Amino acid sequence: MFRATPKLLLVPAVALALTLGGCSSGASNGSGAAAGAVGDSHLTQILKTKTIKIAVSADSPGYGVMNATGTHEGFDIDVANALGASLGANVEFVTATNESRIPLLQTDKADVVIATFTASDARAQVVDMSEPYAASSTVFMVPAGSPISSYADLDGKSVATSRGSVGEQILKASFPNAKITGFNTTADSIQALKSGKVDALIENNAIIGGLVKKEPSSFQLLKGDPIKPALFSIGVKQGDQTWLNYLNNFIRNYNISGQNEASLQKWFGLALPPFLAH
Repeated sequence: MFRATPKLLLVPAVALALTLGGCSSGASNGSGAAAGAVGDSHLTQILKTKTIKIAVSADSPGYGVMNATGTHEGFDIDVANALGASLGANVEFVTATNESRIPLLQTDKADVVIATFTASDARAQVVDMSEPYAASSTVFMVPAGSPISSYADLDGKSVATSRGSVGEQILKASFPNAKITGFNTTADSIQALKSGKVDALIENNAIIGGLVKKEPSSFQLLKGDPIKPALFSIGVKQGDQTWLNYLNNFIRNYNISGQNEASLQKWFGLALPPFLAH
């Protein structure tokens, strides 16, 4: 039987492992090599062009959505706008799905990804990730009045998830008897549950918490310990230590400035975890 991780949404010990590491770009190759590396950095190009391309979600309630006026808004959008302001750069939003986030970085179609990007070991093998700016866990949501009352009841049931998401990984690893129903966007997953096409939905705890609070007659949280506490980081293309150094510095200042806490309160009614405030 599946055993969930302890009810712990925020893991200070994990955050301590995500400290800034590595030498500065080109340091071992002499000053000429270092200067070349800095010149090629995304940071240098952004400062020159005064434009930054940021990949964000457009369908993750609370984190990143596009409203009726065509404007991006949400917790991650606040982070993105603050990053742009710190650089004196105009922000160009690039809409990303869970599956497209890494390719957007690898093909330089985005300078960074700020889209509930969990700092997993698998992702760290193909892209670089900043220090964390947020934390979360994964939970299940079912229709209000659903006969599904525990994790064990998910056997044989269809569960909606976004393709390429942490939720999809959890279903494959820990709920092998559930029927995975993948969708391209979180909004599609939510609609599938609302319309009765699936029996349950797995997603970020803040997203689901917001939905249950907003529509208690439609949805309810499935009882059980939160699964796989996780840290959110800004994703960048591998090999640009100069850019990564700047992002880590930005996050530390953003966290201690009170801006991060104010945004968390605005979108989720949550306090900034103590380990992020220092």
